[in-house]
Amino acid sequence: MSKKLITTIVIITSILLVSLYVLSNTYSVIIDVIEGDNGTEIINKITIRDLLIDDNGNYNSTYYEVLNELVINDNEANTLMESVPLNRALQVVLNDIVNYKLHNSTRMTKREIYDLIVASVNEDDNIDENLKNKIIKKSNEYLNDVYNYLYDIKVNSNGEQI
Repeated sequence: MSKKLITTIVIITSILLVSLYVLSNTYSVIIDVIEGDNGTEIINKITIRDLLIDDNGNYNSTYYEVLNELVINDNEANTLMESVPLNRALQVVLNDIVNYKLHNSTRMTKREIYDLIVASVNEDDNIDENLKNKIIKKSNEYLNDVYNYLYDIKVNSNGEQI
């Protein structure tokens, strides 16, 4: 199982989150932040969909790997990418990555990320029970790899990559 696939699964499931990115050979996600009087602020909004498309707006290979791994169709994948709770969870993880990289704060635990995924998936009434179960199972199965991969996402602070 590739790290790209593992990351996408978790990202799609909450951060499937994040995540996911980064995730294709021609595209990577970088969290752009600016330090101001009000603290650190993420400039670019990163969504689950952003993690699954290349620079030309086409689905990257990770998108298709996730479809195959979860055994889902395009409509179900779209439901996951557009999920408000999952995208909200992704923002929580992205903020944590920024705080970890810039301010040496502690990372979220693997359990916190998993619990966030489960809660977000269960919160979304647009995701049917079968798909929820697939996401929760795969998230648990690949959590260690996804966790390490997420915290490898680059942060760009005031033009300086961290």
